[in-house]
Amino acid sequence: MKRILILFAFAALLVSCAKDKDTKEVLPAWLTERIAADEEVINSNSQSGLDLGAWLQYTYKDSIYFEYHNLLMSSLPKVYNSEGLEIIFTIAEYAEYQKGKCCKKFVWKGKSYYED
Repeated sequence: MKRILILFAFAALLVSCAKDKDTKEVLPAWLTERIAADEEVINSNSQSGLDLGAWLQYTYKDSIYFEYHNLLMSSLPKVYNSEGLEIIFTIAEYAEYQKGKCCKKFVWKGKSYYED
């Protein structure tokens, strides 16, 4: 009985420690720098329109992609792979990505960004 109680206590300790663990994913350096630069512009110029933007993360073919949406810009969001290279919308890869992307997740939103 004593062993079962010790085992149960150990299992409870592991579960509680897992909850305290920081689960926030690390963003690529290029995106962190881009977000920081955008926030700096927003803070210095409230009329810039960057506060209407958002960065979203999607998965496609087991790879991570990021999209920049801004409500003032065109309906075709800029898409970047995890290395920060833009996927040009005129190539076939862009259309395939748009059809097959999944798992939308916001990684940053400007304070005035809203979804319709």
